[in-house]
Amino acid sequence: MSAAVAIGRDELLAELRRLCARLPIPQPGWHPYVSHIAACRDDFEHALVLATDSPDALEVFAALVAGELEPAFDSDASLAPTAAWRRLEALPIPDGQHPYLDEILPALEALRFLLVALSRTGAA
Repeated sequence: MSAAVAIGRDELLAELRRLCARLPIPQPGWHPYVSHIAACRDDFEHALVLATDSPDALEVFAALVAGELEPAFDSDASLAPTAAWRRLEALPIPDGQHPYLDEILPALEALRFLLVALSRTGAA
């Protein structure tokens, strides 16, 4: 791997970690989807661990972000990413009235692309 590719990979992973860290988990008791959001955050953290060891998944992720690939999840993926995908798909996405929308939407989109990338590369 060239130094330029390694730097790009490291920067991409750093940005994904920032997005994951910014996904807010609300306080129990005042949000109806706390457990769903927390599970998605855990899934994001696990996906990052897998992506760290999979340059191919990061390349697919970058292509998804660039619009070069259709973001279709591979339904033949292993159990862990499939379960994470189902949890993400079941999570209601807030509308334009949510106070943390600027943190939530990019983080969930990154998780979606990351799960697609992992499913397509068999990295999970």
